[in-house]
Amino acid sequence: MGFLENYQEIDPVTLNLCILIASYVILLLVFLISCIMYDCRGKDPSKEYAPEPQPTQSPIRLVVMQSTPGAAAGARWDPTSIIPSYHDSPQADSRPKKSTTRLLVVCLLRGSSPPLDPRRFMNHRASANCRYQPTCYEHAANCYTHALLVVPAFLGMALLHRQADDGWQRLTAVVYGLGLIALFLVSSVFHIISWKKSHMRSVEHCFHMCDRVVIYFFIAASYTPWLNLRELGPLASHMRWFVWFMAAAGSVYVFNFHERYKLVELAFYLTMGFLPASAVTSMTNTEGLPELAVGGLLYCLGVFFFKSDGIIPFAHAIWHIFVALAAAVHFYAIWKYLYRPPGLPSDPQS
Repeated sequence: MGFLENYQEIDPVTLNLCILIASYVILLLVFLISCIMYDCRGKDPSKEYAPEPQPTQSPIRLVVMQSTPGAAAGARWDPTSIIPSYHDSPQADSRPKKSTTRLLVVCLLRGSSPPLDPRRFMNHRASANCRYQPTCYEHAANCYTHALLVVPAFLGMALLHRQADDGWQRLTAVVYGLGLIALFLVSSVFHIISWKKSHMRSVEHCFHMCDRVVIYFFIAASYTPWLNLRELGPLASHMRWFVWFMAAAGSVYVFNFHERYKLVELAFYLTMGFLPASAVTSMTNTEGLPELAVGGLLYCLGVFFFKSDGIIPFAHAIWHIFVALAAAVHFYAIWKYLYRPPGLPSDPQS
């Protein structure tokens, strides 16, 4: 009965958010297991390929000539001395290769760990000022990790808009929701084009820039509810428009110096992420600051994987997961402390 009592005290939004995160984690685990058990050997698993032709080995003819010191000058070719010889492939190559699935089952039956090579899940690290080329597994993970969150982001915006009390709260909910939707939608479209339509270089390049630009506006939109709906000091109140000025400046930088100075671009993202936090921490009402700190920590941890393409398999997809978790924590804080109507079961005043 104690579990049922605790279950009834949980508000519906918190429960649905927990179910969404659990479902998201389960889908990612299913995808990871599918990658391990399916061996496409660097090919696109969504396409069928004809079997690779086996190279034909031509015989190598060895000419054996016998000569004596006296007959060296009158030596001639002897057709009967031509001995055909063939290169025999090594015994290990002549045996049929076991599939990854069969090898995994055998290792599980024997109680040993499967000898999986993580290098087949990633390519070599890109050189300076060049883009990393993901494997087919990484392409799929990059798409799914954000595409699954487009609809939940839209539903979250609708929830905040419905629970708003006035027009200012509704406008803030729309701005924040559109930033959240744009982040996941543009990222998904870019990774799908990069995976399936890589020959469309101009379109891919355009969406890559949009993917970078939308990060600036997402950071600004994430701070907007706190800057608009909380009382700020005279100096911190200017951050309401300055955060959007930084987003516009970052967009200009992307359109002029895209992929040229990656460390400078990363420094811009971090500066824009931490600078408005100084204004938020100066609020008289400090409710929600622990959740903001946890979300910021998740973003910072994800930056490590953001810069680890070619070093850690699925590094960019792991970065997407950290972004999703941090965005979920921030959304929960915004709903609970800025939009949550009073009188719910878990409200302290009820």
